[in-house]
Amino acid sequence: MTSSALPASHKDNTPGVAARPLSRALARMLSLDDFEAAARRRLPRPIFGYVAGAAEDNQSLQDNRRAFAQYGFTPRVLVDVSQRTQRTELFGRQYAAPFGIAPMGISALSAYRGDVVLARAAQDANIPAILSGTSLIPLEDVIQQAPATWFQAYLPGDPAKIDALVTRARNAGYETLVLTVDIPVSANRENNVRTGFSTPLKPSLRLAWDGLTRPRWLAGTFLRTLLAHGMPHFENSFATRGAPIVSASVLRDFSARDHLSWEHVARIRRQWRGPLIIKGILHPQDAALARQHGVDGV
Repeated sequence: MTSSALPASHKDNTPGVAARPLSRALARMLSLDDFEAAARRRLPRPIFGYVAGAAEDNQSLQDNRRAFAQYGFTPRVLVDVSQRTQRTELFGRQYAAPFGIAPMGISALSAYRGDVVLARAAQDANIPAILSGTSLIPLEDVIQQAPATWFQAYLPGDPAKIDALVTRARNAGYETLVLTVDIPVSANRENNVRTGFSTPLKPSLRLAWDGLTRPRWLAGTFLRTLLAHGMPHFENSFATRGAPIVSASVLRDFSARDHLSWEHVARIRRQWRGPLIIKGILHPQDAALARQHGVDGV
């Protein structure tokens, strides 16, 4: 994404769409960079490092920003644009804009019930939102609040576990399934090491201090979650509830993805009647293979 500025008084000019008033805090957010600065002030250092960082030394993240910066618009002038719209159709559904909210794991540690907040906001804006397979909120709870949400799965190369999770997502009412395939082995996230974030989360004096220095987050997100829902678990890795975020079992639960293959994609395609998307494809030949296996998008 670029960090193009939007005026605080921005209005949606799509015919029939009324502008929604912004809160005072949001009115001060003029670009994506402003959101990042606000998150840095609010979140404990380990949580912010996880949200804002990427794998290794962030080269791919930086390359993506630079690649988008190479694109520009060459507008035509003196034409009637009074009926302009960003609407687009994707997988047979009309959306208000050609972008959406990507999946982010453990977002419920960034904001209270973060996955529900994101999904409902996307629904209100009529844009896609993808629930992460490493969410701390059950997928059933999210789709109940926002029925158009997509579900992203991290799947091991185990047919029984694949079948069970696909069945769970289908029974919950999800129509669009997103399969992430670019993490066959755990990523080396140097940013996490430097900021003290880990999976599983390891309680320490440093982690406690980081939380205490962000009292609004501590009271409004972490303690509120503990009081209302108990210790967070990885809820959507399998057909059943996963391990708590502080359990060493998390590492075992995230293993065996190196067995996942096109044979498993074909198996999923036979079971999943709705749109099937693969996330993480970069090579053109893999995109062609995805099409051959009946995948609807990459």
